[in-house]
Amino acid sequence: MNSLWILLIAHFISDFMLQSKQCAEKKTKYLRYLWLHAFIYGCVVGVAAFVWMPAHIAWIPVVVIAASHLAIDALRIWLDKQYDTPVFGFGSFVIDQVLHVGIICAMVWKFDLGIHTRAWISTWPGPVSLEEILRYFLLFVIILQPASVFVQKVTLCATGEKYTQGKREPAVGNIIGKLERIIIAILVLCGEIGAIGFVLTAKSLARYKQLNEQGFAERYLVGTLSSTAVAIIAALVLK
Repeated sequence: MNSLWILLIAHFISDFMLQSKQCAEKKTKYLRYLWLHAFIYGCVVGVAAFVWMPAHIAWIPVVVIAASHLAIDALRIWLDKQYDTPVFGFGSFVIDQVLHVGIICAMVWKFDLGIHTRAWISTWPGPVSLEEILRYFLLFVIILQPASVFVQKVTLCATGEKYTQGKREPAVGNIIGKLERIIIAILVLCGEIGAIGFVLTAKSLARYKQLNEQGFAERYLVGTLSSTAVAIIAALVLK
């Protein structure tokens, strides 16, 4: 499973953390930004794979993963332009990620990438297993930027608002959301699920006056619940 974890880490880092919002927006208008994103994605996945596995085993999966990523992104951009609604945008985002992850899983299974690893991996000397380190690292990669994008898509879908390019989520709110998910994930890993209520209460107190506005309250509730759900589910799956 270690090969799967490392490829998923490379996927989420390159598809979210190394893709700026400007690039994500411009690739829907200019083909060169789509190719730039695909190039960066392929490089990151390639480096991760070649460090982890022999190059003669990994090069075909890397090419398939990178090429399919470019094709899926191009198709998604075209479909989003044809059906420009918040609901379709949320659905295309989810399907896009399911396809990317599915192809990575298929490549790991098809080429037995979990078996063909470099020698230093099998002689890992650390007191904590390498698989456990990778699973926890993947968990925190997911609950940071990928989860932020997911929560934004869910909120737009629920409220029926269209995404406006140039409009940015407040920096403080973004940081609060990430810290909230990190704390919740840690609580789940420690078996203290009941303590999650205190985190949500503290967050609600800070927004107490704003909750009197119905529109804000609805967006806040959808965002908080979806953010919490992502953190809990990811922590339970990768625990």
